[in-house]
Amino acid sequence: MSSLIAVKDLVKIYYMGDVEVHALRGVSLNINKGAYLAIMGASGSGKSTFMNILGCLDLATSGEYMLDGVNVNTYNKNELAALRNKKIGFIFQSFNILPRTSAIENVELPLLYNAVINAKERREKAFNALKSVGLENRIYSLPNQLSGGQQQRVAIARALVNDPVVIMADEPTGNLDSKTSYEIMEIFQHLNCQGSTIVMVTHEPDIAQFAQSNVIFRDGKIIADQLVEHKKNATEELKKLIENTQEIVSQ
Repeated sequence: MSSLIAVKDLVKIYYMGDVEVHALRGVSLNINKGAYLAIMGASGSGKSTFMNILGCLDLATSGEYMLDGVNVNTYNKNELAALRNKKIGFIFQSFNILPRTSAIENVELPLLYNAVINAKERREKAFNALKSVGLENRIYSLPNQLSGGQQQRVAIARALVNDPVVIMADEPTGNLDSKTSYEIMEIFQHLNCQGSTIVMVTHEPDIAQFAQSNVIFRDGKIIADQLVEHKKNATEELKKLIENTQEIVSQ
């Protein structure tokens, strides 16, 4: 397997007045195409800083970062913005979708920066992305007409619409109940089976069990990078959850 992401000796230092804060202390990691990994760690462990650097939202103080053959460290702000739009699909805990804009218009947003795609193609790609997450019948709905889970599906469709090389999800189930979380994990596992590379930050151990591997941070370093031994199948877990709920209701 070829590395899609390769980082070596990443260091990130923040300055708060005269105080140096070492957020990352020499982090090295390879992520292959088609991987699905969960990044874990306590608050302040460095996982969010690492995710921001992987997502080209921030630059490391030192170290190397190669994304799909591109040396990210050599890029300026405008080049980083173009790289993010072309290569990375973002999914956030708070959905980050525009409140007064329909589902399909929200999904079209990343394509507005692509001069090669005309309005008809943009609408078609956005529709197909929404269809892939089961929202083809809600394309003109506004966010306040959608449940939390449906809003997160819109966010996933928006992340997919540009055919990114990697999907980066930051606490994608943080605001969702168990059933909806499992539904989102079902989408992630389906996307991963189709070849999508997924990097997900989560503080929930049960959600991390849906990934192929877990990378655990502590004090700015990776302390474990391990395959998930008892990987959960989201479709099966969803079925079990629904059956258990029905049993409780019928009692």
